[in-house]
Amino acid sequence: MKWVVRLSGRDREVEVEPVTGGFRVVLDGRAQKVDLVRLDGTLASMVLRPEGASYEIAYRHETRTGWRLAVGEREIQLDVLAPIEAIGVASGGQGGGASRIEAPIPGRVVAVKVAPGDEVTEGQPVIVLEAMKMENELAAERPGVVREVLVEAGDVVDAGSLLVSIE
Repeated sequence: MKWVVRLSGRDREVEVEPVTGGFRVVLDGRAQKVDLVRLDGTLASMVLRPEGASYEIAYRHETRTGWRLAVGEREIQLDVLAPIEAIGVASGGQGGGASRIEAPIPGRVVAVKVAPGDEVTEGQPVIVLEAMKMENELAAERPGVVREVLVEAGDVVDAGSLLVSIE
């Protein structure tokens, strides 16, 4: 899956795909094998292969797209966006019209937190999606009324699947 990572106002394209024993990460055209082991809900151990460098990473999901990472003594705040989100943010577009909550990666729906007719606020959790052994809360991008919920807890979805539409 491709992502845009925004760090200090600079966007970098990152591609992450699961492979046996870890992940293949491509950053700035350079591929790297990464082993990542979650130690608990906010701590992970990351080993870069073939260099063998090992890092302990503490992380916290702060906003819908924002993350705070601590790698050793260094703290990093970044946004992780799907490429289409990065285009929308760059163009200033929240715009009007319907909002679509889509699965950013393949996974299993753990919880549906809204029903048709519910009013939602910007940033309100709508769906919980489990992917790669992590639970991800998908939130409303803007206020509105839930028009349609297309999944239920337990459903397995593909990346890009429409989960909820909001008017």
